[in-house]
Amino acid sequence: MGADWSSLGIRCPRCLEELDTGDASALKCVKCSATYPIHHGIPDLRTGDDPYLSKDKDLEAANALAARAATMNFRELLTSYYATNDKVPAAQVALFSQGTLAAAERAETTLTAWERRDARVSGIPPSTATFLDVGCGTGPLAIAAARRGWRVIGVDVGLRWLVLAQKRAREAELDIPFICANAEVLPFCDGVMTRVGGESILENTADPGQALHEFSRVLMRGGRLWLTTPNKRSLGPDPHLGVIAGGWWPEGLLKRHATRAGKVYPKRKLFTRGELRQLLEAADFGGIEIALPDIAQAQRDTQTLVMQSAIAGYQAIKRLPIAGSLMGTVAPTFLVTATRV
Repeated sequence: MGADWSSLGIRCPRCLEELDTGDASALKCVKCSATYPIHHGIPDLRTGDDPYLSKDKDLEAANALAARAATMNFRELLTSYYATNDKVPAAQVALFSQGTLAAAERAETTLTAWERRDARVSGIPPSTATFLDVGCGTGPLAIAAARRGWRVIGVDVGLRWLVLAQKRAREAELDIPFICANAEVLPFCDGVMTRVGGESILENTADPGQALHEFSRVLMRGGRLWLTTPNKRSLGPDPHLGVIAGGWWPEGLLKRHATRAGKVYPKRKLFTRGELRQLLEAADFGGIEIALPDIAQAQRDTQTLVMQSAIAGYQAIKRLPIAGSLMGTVAPTFLVTATRV
């Protein structure tokens, strides 16, 4: 991919000037001389650390995964990462692994919902242009979009996740460029993307408002923003800790619960529907729709029978005009579409 980086609109994240792509091991800014290494075919254009690991520790984990990737399939490689990670307890490993393996079907369901909403909006750019998947993780959404003919670029702050994403994409026989970068400082020219999207990215950024401004900056006018994010007022299981209605708990109490349970407390910020709309408007987005997504069968299968019954009820109620509107207050997740104005 070394000779192709410049064609993707990549720029120095610090000054937005061009990068010299002549060196296969690094990219160098032609203006400020900042140098960005390339690890395992992935440029590291971060200006800040991953929220959970330092760059050195992240690189160590990425190197270990890359060394095992030739002899393992994606599922085995994912399992091996958690098997060698003593910071994540078994209960959370099961939760995170189930979510990652179910993500492919979830991504297909979510992508279909976004595309249906775009079909109702006139004057938007064609769906054959570039889609930037921010917070792509292990790549399920990027892969789903690439299979539909999109030109996709995947971005994540964790190099280790991108090594896993490479493996997942190769098993799908897809060549997707992945870039390590911060959502708040995207290494791209202004207005080069047709779509910017991501599943459960906004709540995990260090500065959600700044991240949305960056999404807006790299989108062309009329380009579309696609996001999902958990509802702060959801009555369902917390996506990171598994407790019921985690967003309603006082932060101190939730932290104490995580400590007692031996779980890693998530570095995140959840939003109500009103808070989310305010952030989007401040970042120059219009035509904002905050809807309720369908829950993919693969996600339902990981739940208890009680939760599966609750999900079935949610799926039925959200389609009713008045009841669906009320459901939006306590639904588990928001499905966001908006237009760069």
